[in-house]
Amino acid sequence: MTPTEPPYAGNTATAKSIWQVAAPWVVLLLIGCAWGLTGPLSKIAVSTGHNPLGLALWDIAIGAALLVLTLIIRRRKIPLSGRHLMFFAACGFLGTALPHVLSFNAYRYLPVGVVVILISLVPMLTWSLALTCRLERFSGRRLGGVALGIGAVLLITLPKTSLPAVEQALWVLLPVITALSYAAENIVIATAKPANCDALITVTGFSLASLTMLLPTVAWFDAWVDLSAMDAPEQSLIGSALLHLGAYSGLIWLIDKAGPVFASQCGYIVTASGVLGGIMIFGEWHSSWVWMAMVLMFFGLALVQPRQNRPAGGTVR
Repeated sequence: MTPTEPPYAGNTATAKSIWQVAAPWVVLLLIGCAWGLTGPLSKIAVSTGHNPLGLALWDIAIGAALLVLTLIIRRRKIPLSGRHLMFFAACGFLGTALPHVLSFNAYRYLPVGVVVILISLVPMLTWSLALTCRLERFSGRRLGGVALGIGAVLLITLPKTSLPAVEQALWVLLPVITALSYAAENIVIATAKPANCDALITVTGFSLASLTMLLPTVAWFDAWVDLSAMDAPEQSLIGSALLHLGAYSGLIWLIDKAGPVFASQCGYIVTASGVLGGIMIFGEWHSSWVWMAMVLMFFGLALVQPRQNRPAGGTVR
């Protein structure tokens, strides 16, 4: 130790180095569990008859209010050019308004575990759409991942003993379309995102655009939801909105620090924690078909992900 070094400088440096390595893994686990928990909370929120349209409106509004407050504090403004408005509108519909409404409906009719497994199709559907749009090259490995994802859907829908009730198979379309909607949003972001849109501006723009779509829709169908009772469903909705916003913020940090490939691994944790949450909170227990579907989905996710050139924490493609 040199005269200018403080006592225990080596220990401090070692602890800092350990935290730099561990932090991405800790954040990955936290955001995965947070997103996974939004599934059971959403099912609680919709379980007492609240209209999914009204629930989706509140869910988005809570997040949008916090995002706008952040913009005000940071003295930021949302660009309002025609290109920005079109981008916000497209992604607000595909990535926020439509999937929120569909997923709340899905949680009403299906077990939590089944919904979260099927929404895991997003990376597979994103690659399929990107390939169709010639944004990605053909890959036999990734095509195999898509095939496994399709196999997982078939294992859930075709066997008569897969779901608790045969008629629930029809509702499987809801989380599948939800995943397709998220995948389409990813393509729009990849092809049409304006250069001067950072993550905060982009997410706030999406949220506000989706609110302008849902407000007249909720009014037309008189689907308002009153949160004043603040019982378990209302508290669950607020909790789900806050967890979703926190998880998304964590994902943005993780992509910046560890790269998109490492961050994409949160999908495994989201699925596993969502299934576990359904078991612990609702006593769900799934047929062997559903468990096999989950295994296929995990293998499919592993195959469809782009290859990583460096360990977590380094620069990735």
